Amino acid sequence: MHRLLKRQLKRHHQGTVPEAFRPLLQAISDAYEQADVDREMLERSLALTAEELLERNQRLSQHLLEQQKAQSDLVASYEILDATLNASKEGILVVSANDDRPIAVNKHYLFLMGLNEERISQMNGAELFRNSFLQLFEGEQLYDQLKEMHRNEQGSHRIYPMRKGGWLEVYAVKHPVAGYIWMLRDISEIREKEETITYQAQHDSLTGLPNRVLLQDRLELSIHRAQAQHLRIALCYIDLDGFKTINDSLGHACGDKLLIEVAQRLQQAIKVQDTLARVGGDEFVVIMDDINGQDEVLQRADAMLEALMPPVELEQRSFFVGASIGIAMYPNDGEEPGLLMRNADIAMYRAKANGKNCFHFFTPSLERIAQHRLQMETELRKAIEQDLLELHYQPKVFLQNSVRGIRTGQLHSFEALLRWQRPDGSFVPPESFIHIAEESGMIAQIGQLVIEKACRQARSWLNEGYESNISINLSPRQFLIPGFHEDIVDTIRSYGIPSSMISVEITESLLMQDLVSARGVLEYFRAHDVFVYLDDFGSGFSSLNYLKTLPVDAIKIDRAFVRDLSTSSADRAIANTIITLGKQLNKLIVAEGIETIEQANFLIDSGCDLAQGYFYGRPVNGDTARHYFQLNPVRPSALAKPGASE
Repeated sequence: MHRLLKRQLKRHHQGTVPEAFRPLLQAISDAYEQADVDREMLERSLALTAEELLERNQRLSQHLLEQQKAQSDLVASYEILDATLNASKEGILVVSANDDRPIAVNKHYLFLMGLNEERISQMNGAELFRNSFLQLFEGEQLYDQLKEMHRNEQGSHRIYPMRKGGWLEVYAVKHPVAGYIWMLRDISEIREKEETITYQAQHDSLTGLPNRVLLQDRLELSIHRAQAQHLRIALCYIDLDGFKTINDSLGHACGDKLLIEVAQRLQQAIKVQDTLARVGGDEFVVIMDDINGQDEVLQRADAMLEALMPPVELEQRSFFVGASIGIAMYPNDGEEPGLLMRNADIAMYRAKANGKNCFHFFTPSLERIAQHRLQMETELRKAIEQDLLELHYQPKVFLQNSVRGIRTGQLHSFEALLRWQRPDGSFVPPESFIHIAEESGMIAQIGQLVIEKACRQARSWLNEGYESNISINLSPRQFLIPGFHEDIVDTIRSYGIPSSMISVEITESLLMQDLVSARGVLEYFRAHDVFVYLDDFGSGFSSLNYLKTLPVDAIKIDRAFVRDLSTSSADRAIANTIITLGKQLNKLIVAEGIETIEQANFLIDSGCDLAQGYFYGRPVNGDTARHYFQLNPVRPSALAKPGASE
């Protein structure tokens, strides 16, 4: 029986329950039992529902939080996307493929296309396309790009000139979801830099003229045109005369001003359709198209030389600049650019050899000369490497008894003369290779070789008890090498010989090239007891004012005035004048090129101090030169000036 029913019976009925009530009581008890079961189930059900609700509520809260975060992330993504689009230097437009409306656009696109947000919101894709068409030159190509975008999955890329100036790079692609994507970039600055780089690569930075690269392109075009139309071309190779002297003496700044002035004058002297290019330091090239013949080229070459005739003012001084011009004609002198340039260059060197400030047409004989010169240059390099260059020594002797105890014909000193002996025993004369050494840059190496050999010979003679001076000749190009005079003195010291055993001979024309630098070099030699001869005096533009102030010790009368002393009264007068002048300036006077007794007697009577020439001795090698010491040479330290030992 249910516990609650028992409690009620016990409470209200103390006796035994009649039998008749037992079924009823059992039914009530069962009802109580069922009620307990139902309550328990209800309670359990209520408990489960609360847990589910709590769990669902938690899930819902979590979902709401996730939705809020997703929305926040989406807003941030849109902000990042918008910032990215607007930070891009490219103008970006996305047009929907469904309704032909813009669905994304950045500010740079609006700027490039001259639009604003309000206006673009009212436009469709077709209107935007037409607006782009109006902004561009060659806008009709947009239609081609649109077709290409449909055909090519990789999209389409083109560059357009803009009507407002500049260049626009346009990239277009069709995306299956986004639609039509247009990306625009202003490349005006890039194109400008590319054009600047291209210009700099093709033009000379100093004069603004085409350089060798652009000249090559234009020459090829001229040749192709001439071939097609059966025309003639003239190529003029121009090299300035004396530019290096001006550049080295006044400095590169003045040299640059001179080149600019020359470029402007040449540009004015040629025709508009001609090409003037600068291809080297002082080298220019002119392409003359559509030439009728050599007479026309001659007239136009004359015009260029005349344009350079007026003096150029630099550092408050006037300079005259000439030019040597070599001319090659197409097609006779070559049918390809390289050959025409080479032949014009060969002709230019012939113009220089002919006296400079002139022009020369190329001829086949010039090519043979150039090939010979190239062969000589190659052989000279080998001769230097194989030590085939040697010194021969020609004596200088006394002409009069101006110094006590010295007789006429007694040895005074030697001049070292460079000789190149080939393997077959033959000699190459210096005049055949010295200019090649100067032009090819070998003169510095040869100059050092000469001073080394001269010092070595002097050291050898000194060891044998002979002390005689050896003079070496300095090349104009060698004179321009910075510090060359210091190298000479250092070499003399390295052999442990007195400085009085080595002297230098420089030409008058060399001094006139740059008096300021020359004076410094000569003073350096004097300070280090190196005797200085002024060679070939009278052959150049002599200046008595310079002669009286320059620190030179001796004057050598040029052989041109000695050669005809026996027959030319003019040469006798010049020689007498030079001797008298030298005596008054306390200079030692040397006459070179003496070959006859008549010449010697005249110079003795005129009071000349020293003589040099075949009459007194030919150049010989160092071993053979020893026999001259039997003439009792005077120590060179006692012979610096004509009365030094008196």
